[in-house]
Amino acid sequence: MSTPLVEQIAVKLEEAVSAITEAARFNYDLTAVRPKRIHLEGEINKDKTVIIEQESAVKHSQSSDTITWRQAFTLQALVIDSDTETESIDTRLNKIRADIEKQLTSETYQDCDGLADGILLKDPEKFLTEDCSGIAVNIDVQYTTEYNDPYTQVN
Repeated sequence: MSTPLVEQIAVKLEEAVSAITEAARFNYDLTAVRPKRIHLEGEINKDKTVIIEQESAVKHSQSSDTITWRQAFTLQALVIDSDTETESIDTRLNKIRADIEKQLTSETYQDCDGLADGILLKDPEKFLTEDCSGIAVNIDVQYTTEYNDPYTQVN
């Protein structure tokens, strides 16, 4: 069986975040994770982990032949407090957010490597918990499929 286009896009987002490394001239090495369970597991609650969550999709437009979707994703970047860290939490959050936004709007990933019509950056959201702080980079990925076939991309 084929892989739905939306799943191919989610995998491409995971690949994009995993490619954010210091060696690639970003500020940090980030680790992308797509949770396998609803409740976060301890092993993914690590510094510089980016949890990719697929949110709801909205039908953007429809014709007799195609459907254009806007699929929302939240990329939650975790920053864990550390006594050895020399930069402020806000500095680290700003750099991680900028790294993610730069990567997602790059020539390679702005259309999910040709799978999507484009990525739309939405408002980011800072979050704080007892265990960590973080920044949620919210995006919509717009893509088009055949009307009766969510596996087939239409350009």
